[in-house]
Amino acid sequence: MRKEKLPRGIHRRHGSLVISFAYEGKVKYLSLGNCSLAFAKDELSGTKKKIREGNYVPKVGPVAPVTTYTVADLWPIYRANYENLGGRDTGRQEIAWKRLKPTFGALTLEAVNTGRIVEYIAIRKAKGVQNGTVNRELSVLAAMFHLGARFTAANGKPMVDRVPAFPSKLKEGEPRKGFIGEPQYAALIEHAKEPWLRAFVECAYTFGFRKGELLSLRVNQCDLLDRWIRLSGSDTKNGRPRKVKMTDRVYARLLDCVRGKAPDAFVFTRADGGRVVDPRKDWYALCVASGLGAWVPAKRRKGEDYKKYVGLNLHDFRRSAIRNMTRRGVTEKIAMTISGHTTRSVFDRYDIGDEADLADASAKIEAGREVQSAGKSHTKVIHADSGLF
Repeated sequence: MRKEKLPRGIHRRHGSLVISFAYEGKVKYLSLGNCSLAFAKDELSGTKKKIREGNYVPKVGPVAPVTTYTVADLWPIYRANYENLGGRDTGRQEIAWKRLKPTFGALTLEAVNTGRIVEYIAIRKAKGVQNGTVNRELSVLAAMFHLGARFTAANGKPMVDRVPAFPSKLKEGEPRKGFIGEPQYAALIEHAKEPWLRAFVECAYTFGFRKGELLSLRVNQCDLLDRWIRLSGSDTKNGRPRKVKMTDRVYARLLDCVRGKAPDAFVFTRADGGRVVDPRKDWYALCVASGLGAWVPAKRRKGEDYKKYVGLNLHDFRRSAIRNMTRRGVTEKIAMTISGHTTRSVFDRYDIGDEADLADASAKIEAGREVQSAGKSHTKVIHADSGLF
């Protein structure tokens, strides 16, 4: 079959005639579809004439619609990703977004800049919000943007073209320094009437377990024969399982809680068999009865009067347990394994000394000086003119 011979500037492609011509230093191609050769010649000639006269307007294909995303569009993607990665503080993430949404939710991603973030910081601080809380909220917002920059949308492009520059984190206050010593521990045990509350205090004071880790504990995680407590990864904050040997006191307290229960039953239950979900009221009442807390008059933002609890905090158990372990010779690595800390920086925030530690350090320094001075007083001084050199 003889090959079709076409004029210069015209060729056939898949049954369609295509004309080619020079425009602005480049070769352009324009498909005319299934048309006659005469039509293609006329179209090529007319196009070249328009180019010479400066009247040619290139044909532009259909423009894909531009999708405008808001900050609120990033939230479900961020939350799903957080849960997929095993994040345990979904409640805190929800609270952070609840604070961020009124300011940023309806804004387009392009509208969020450093200035708006600084304004948000000023608004939150004017409401008396602590710097640490503002930092946590903005860390969620930053994570949303960074995830959006990696997330490919339906149009094949990232949702976020530009991540705004976030200001430096605000300086946070010193960590809490509340401790529970042996006298406070004894007072709590004395006034804790229910077995679950006594066991809760014992485990928290001894090992520094988190509240959620304890309240999620089931009977089959307590090996009473070999005296082990096994925390599953699904119950720990960092997703890592832990195994801790019971002390005699912990064993005795837990035995009261698990006796007669099914293997999958919760360890910490009330007298009616109901699971302990929120122990705050019990904890406040216990601390007030033990002289470690009090109810004080306070006002809500709208001026409403109410009673506010001040005193010993449940989280003070972690600081106390960590300090007790390190002071009693437990290595820091093992103490971190027991308490569930994964980073040294966070562990150091809990391993805080108090006035007694500082006084003990001064006593050791003074004792060291006395020993050194006593050693010097018994040292025989040999002079150069003694004839021994």
